[in-house]
Amino acid sequence: MARSTPPTQTNASEPDEIIVAPLCSIFRRFLKKRGLKFTSERALILDAVLSKDGLFEAEQLMYEMYDAGQKVSKATIYRTIKHLVEAGIIQEVRLDSKQAHYQLIYGRKPTDYLVNVDTDEIVEFHSPELIQLCESVCREHGLEPDGHQLIIYARKPSK
Repeated sequence: MARSTPPTQTNASEPDEIIVAPLCSIFRRFLKKRGLKFTSERALILDAVLSKDGLFEAEQLMYEMYDAGQKVSKATIYRTIKHLVEAGIIQEVRLDSKQAHYQLIYGRKPTDYLVNVDTDEIVEFHSPELIQLCESVCREHGLEPDGHQLIIYARKPSK
């Protein structure tokens, strides 16, 4: 099986500090409410996810865990990622129709992306104006924002 190569990514700023213990507790409570156990494999996957900075792919995570000597099945990784999304700890980011990417969102500012479709370069950016717009639109409808995701696809203009 060939390893997929993640797209090039440029970080806009340093990552926010992550507090691991509360996330572990949040994930344990989430699993318990659904009648599931917090297994050693799920703990390893959570630790691996928390060590990621920016976007990652499930297969990429699996290979990195294998390379580190952590034997976790592909099915367990995909199921745990699904649970982490449902728990609001990570978010699925669809940059194209080929591969799902994920990012840690719990306790972090929303991250938006500019994708150069000619080169597959991904530029991460944060926009205070976009956050203000989201807050304004939500207030107009009597809601509070829970997050947002913006992906801009662009290419160099034709001559």
